[in-house]
Amino acid sequence: MIQTLRGTLIGRGDPMPWRTVAVTCVAVMVPPIVAVLLFGPVGAVAFIATLAAHLAAKDNGVLIATLVTVVMGFAGLLTVGSPVMGLMIAPALGILAGISGYFGFALPVMRALITWTVFTGTILPADDKPLMFGIFLAAMIWALGVSKAFCETGKRDPAEADSAEYALIFGVMLAAGLTISIYVGGRWFGDHGFWFPLTFVVLCVPPHGQLFSRTVKRTIGTVLGTVIALGFAWASDATWVIIAVGAISLPLAFRVLPVNYALFTAFLTIAVLEVLALVSDVDTLAWERVVTMGAAAFMTGVMAGTGLLGLWLIKPDAIQALQDQD
Repeated sequence: MIQTLRGTLIGRGDPMPWRTVAVTCVAVMVPPIVAVLLFGPVGAVAFIATLAAHLAAKDNGVLIATLVTVVMGFAGLLTVGSPVMGLMIAPALGILAGISGYFGFALPVMRALITWTVFTGTILPADDKPLMFGIFLAAMIWALGVSKAFCETGKRDPAEADSAEYALIFGVMLAAGLTISIYVGGRWFGDHGFWFPLTFVVLCVPPHGQLFSRTVKRTIGTVLGTVIALGFAWASDATWVIIAVGAISLPLAFRVLPVNYALFTAFLTIAVLEVLALVSDVDTLAWERVVTMGAAAFMTGVMAGTGLLGLWLIKPDAIQALQDQD
């Protein structure tokens, strides 16, 4: 048990090169900073676009990234300010992710789906959707351009395609879980209820053979990051301290991502909490973050168990293939 915990906390592999960290920060962070300064809170949508576009480009290149980011952008426009539309769109996006897996492109779609969940909350103003979409497109183009210019893009070749049975079960389970998490998040977790579906989607990102271990790592990282963020907040509520901690934590999160998922989650949690602490009470934020993490982990386990049962009934051989995933 001690060795397992040690492996979870320390991890293996090499950290992300500082050059890649720098490119990622430029691609992802520059547009939202500029957009917020120019347009106010609506400019935060730029972060959704840049993160989705850059991560998808790293997975499968600029063309696939453009496709999935634009689709999620349109879905976001329909969702923002309309909780009912979010509940209607969620099942369609879940099925879309399942179909994408059948063709070997589940990963970039799931990366973009993570960012779409932010539209289900109330932190983005919904009174000027043309401006929002204009900022979204401009930010996406910037992120893709930076990724391409610095050769931080992947190939367009698909990953190993999922079987039809697996794609079907994954799509149905994702659609159901996403819809439930959006409803519960919006009803019981207030302005930051999007954290529930966001965390659920993050836990469902392939490869699914690592689902349970990744859930444990993310839970450890979330609790650790929340405690550290609270410590900084209680030590000082000065704006420059909050900005500095968030600005340092984000590059460190990217740096350790290839090394250890728990540490990545911890640094990312610190960065997110510090940024949101500028406009919200940090104690409330921390409590909501931990509770939504626990709820998402529980629901992911239930959905995974249900999916495995269905897969065992339909195509037992696929379970072995799932266990063999890296």
